Amino acid sequence: DWFNGSGRFIIERGSDVLIVAVLTFVLMRILRVVVQRFVRGVSARQGGTRREAQQKAQTLGSAVESTGRLVIIIVASVMIIGALGLNIGPLIASAGIAGIAIGLGAQSLIRDMVNGFFILMENQYAVGDSVTIGAFTGSVEEVSLRRTVLRSVRGEMIVIPNGTITAVQNASKGWSRAVIDVDTAPTANDQQVIALLREVVAELQADPVLGKAIVEEPQVLGVTATSASAVTFRLLIKTPPLQQWNMEREARMRVRLRLQEAGVPLP
Repeated sequence: DWFNGSGRFIIERGSDVLIVAVLTFVLMRILRVVVQRFVRGVSARQGGTRREAQQKAQTLGSAVESTGRLVIIIVASVMIIGALGLNIGPLIASAGIAGIAIGLGAQSLIRDMVNGFFILMENQYAVGDSVTIGAFTGSVEEVSLRRTVLRSVRGEMIVIPNGTITAVQNASKGWSRAVIDVDTAPTANDQQVIALLREVVAELQADPVLGKAIVEEPQVLGVTATSASAVTFRLLIKTPPLQQWNMEREARMRVRLRLQEAGVPLP
């Protein structure tokens, strides 16, 4: 009688458990395929290098897939317990209380992951970009759902939780601009200085290396500030991302030499 009762139990309950297990496996496979295709499509539409797209797809895909798996496993576990004839009411109540406690204790972690998800999804910055986040400036070394890692110009590693990021300055998104301010003495001839700046611009455009890093026609703005001790002229040069600093250094050196050769009085 005991074996007959056990057999009926296994046949009746085991079939339900098997169906739930098979459906769980199928749903996980479907989840993986759907998430990977969706994230890759979004990353491809946002542009960027192939490496950046792959990194973004992997990070976003793993986060979404892990969350989906957790939900599927929880639902399947509850269904299996119910199929075995156990009372799942107290279990659900206990799980709800535990979930509230864990949620309250992990608010900062959840905030970090949600903000990190949107940072990656919106392509606000990627590895290799030069950014300013709050009081910290550096190149991005790592972007994950939980944190962003910067490397400062002095070599310091800066770890920033994504949940604390409210504003980002990205100096390498799409294009950059070299801004060169030139100070001369108030007694200098303004038209002469502007003409010398235009000559330097022509030299930069004719340079076989620097000329390729000039995206559009440079702008000589003329006088942008005056004081009792100096007159400031400004030169703007649009460059590809991360090439503005090299352009600024080279332009300043050439402007300095040209002003010295022309005998322009300096502050």
